Amino acid sequence: MEELTDHRWGSDAPGQPWLGFDAEGGLYGSDGCNRLVGQWVLTGDRLEFGRLVSTMMFCRDVDTWLLGAAAARWVRGSAGEWLEVCDAAGGVIGVLERDGDAGLG
Repeated sequence: MEELTDHRWGSDAPGQPWLGFDAEGGLYGSDGCNRLVGQWVLTGDRLEFGRLVSTMMFCRDVDTWLLGAAAARWVRGSAGEWLEVCDAAGGVIGVLERDGDAGLG
């Protein structure tokens, strides 16, 4: 579990999305503009998110794709670790790298 909860997924850069997870099932982060909070449960390599609550600020030139997150697949490979963030239909809407830059899908 520490591989998931001991760091941030995404980028520290202003205007970039990121997520963090605590060991008690809390989710927190930002879409690059708005703060997000919610709950998560790990089933295998899939994180299922409860309802995400967010602030609703307007930020010019920020892609708020992370607001559509419903789940994520935790991918671990020779190139590192990342989360494939999925919407409610299961489609990948973006990628958040472990302690690295966030990539948009």
